Amino acid sequence: MMKALIATVAVTGFCFVQANHSHASVETDFINQLKTPVVKISKANHLYPSVMMAQAIVESDFGRSELSLDANNYFGVKGAYNGQSVTMSTGEYTSKGKHYMTAAAFKKYPSVEASIKDNAYLLRHGTLSDPNYYEGTWTTNAISSSDAAMALSLTYATDMNYGNKLNAIITKYDLNKLDGSVSTGDIGSKIDASFNKQLAGDSKKSALIRAENSRSKINSIPKRIIPNFVFNDKGAVAINQGDAVIQFNSLPLQHVVRR
Repeated sequence: MMKALIATVAVTGFCFVQANHSHASVETDFINQLKTPVVKISKANHLYPSVMMAQAIVESDFGRSELSLDANNYFGVKGAYNGQSVTMSTGEYTSKGKHYMTAAAFKKYPSVEASIKDNAYLLRHGTLSDPNYYEGTWTTNAISSSDAAMALSLTYATDMNYGNKLNAIITKYDLNKLDGSVSTGDIGSKIDASFNKQLAGDSKKSALIRAENSRSKINSIPKRIIPNFVFNDKGAVAINQGDAVIQFNSLPLQHVVRR
């Protein structure tokens, strides 16, 4: 009886380990499958590969969603691609965070790479009305992948926790290693953007300081004291100019000309 119990526990444990290993393999295989095109396309468009990979994981459930299997759509992008689309049920959120289900047309792609390229194009070119709609995800604007992911919460999805979900995935699977080092051009752009922001924020303050300094200079001009010897015995101002004496009777002080 004891042997049978031990055997049962061993088999159960083996199955549990196998299931976990299989689950991990699916996740690892998915990341390895998309790693090369995601890194290449993301960096070419000044986007964070870690964020794009996290998006693909969340949107396609590691490539197991019906949309990714039937339409190679790994980012849940709606619309039509070269006239091709599929209609599927999707979960959305209201502005108050209430979840509801609806049907929508999603783009159908000929390949995984086409899906990645189209997502990169969307993030770089935004919408028809606002080409900078996703600028918060650009490496030239977002200081870190975490910031880029959070920027998507306000733009890409109706789910207010979208950015947090992406960052959780990035941390869990150590996706930041895909980002490598930021290019020199991106670093320069970040410095410029930070400097311009600081200048814009300080412009009003600088103007007030300059105005205050100007007022201080005006108020600090010392009053001129005219010595008694300048006046003659009749109270007129006498200014020596060589051997001649020029007299100004009852002229205002500011009209005295000094040569």
